[in-house]
Amino acid sequence: MLRLENVISELCSVKDLRPCCVSWELRGFLDAWGEGPGRPVRVRTDFAPVARRLYGLLRGAGADDAKVLRRKGRGFTVTAHLPASPGGLPEAALPTSRCCRTSYVRGCFLARGYLNLSGRGYHWEIKTPGIRQAERVREVLESLGLPGVRVGRWQNGWVAYLKDADSIAGWLRLAGAHDTLLGFEDTRAKREMRNKVTRRVNYETANVDRIVAAAVRQTADIQLIRDTVGLSSLPPRLRALAEARLDQPAASLAELGQLLDPPLSKGGVSYRMRQIAAWADRLRQERAGRTLRRPTM
Repeated sequence: MLRLENVISELCSVKDLRPCCVSWELRGFLDAWGEGPGRPVRVRTDFAPVARRLYGLLRGAGADDAKVLRRKGRGFTVTAHLPASPGGLPEAALPTSRCCRTSYVRGCFLARGYLNLSGRGYHWEIKTPGIRQAERVREVLESLGLPGVRVGRWQNGWVAYLKDADSIAGWLRLAGAHDTLLGFEDTRAKREMRNKVTRRVNYETANVDRIVAAAVRQTADIQLIRDTVGLSSLPPRLRALAEARLDQPAASLAELGQLLDPPLSKGGVSYRMRQIAAWADRLRQERAGRTLRRPTM
């Protein structure tokens, strides 16, 4: 199973970004926590690589007082005070270039993202403090060509999430998590193969069950005819099929058809079996009528 901390570490190792992409990644961090310029920034994370990356982004934006505090058993807290007009922090509502849009979502994910790529299901999400930030994440993802983004309530906030495997794989590729993408595709291929085998086994099992149930029912009808009026009372074409069924109680209809002379198709065998069943039903009705008829006094 792919672990979230491995994905986080790989995303934090993405380098050689353009200055505009660096600024939009920081903007993603801040939007995910509802932080912004002109007020103290306080971001919590369980991952040391995220704390180091955010610290570097804040210092690059002019927050000279940025600090990383480590709380025993409680992860890391990054604090800073961004000036009202921090250098390089974009003011536009949405990034315009594709690389900046990718960096923005990567920043949101590193701040408050979650990813589950186990064999039991696929789930990617980013938590946000309000619907405005969640809708912004949705809009950016859709502009990157990743459909299926959903937005919903989460405790006291909102969440943008993906369930579609192709969209999650597309985001991993865009964000630079190539090792995670390879592991995900391997897990995905194994899951699809396992599901395909399971469906095939279930289909074959159900098919065998149907064949056995039909054979038992047909054998009971033929035995009833044999024990009451005798198989000789059947027309020759039905008698040959009835005898073949008694000789081969586990055979399929197609196999029975090949035992006849001349051979008969599966559809032809099915039609004649329905005639035998109707014959047996008439005998049962006659027997039931004799049982219910009261003797005259």
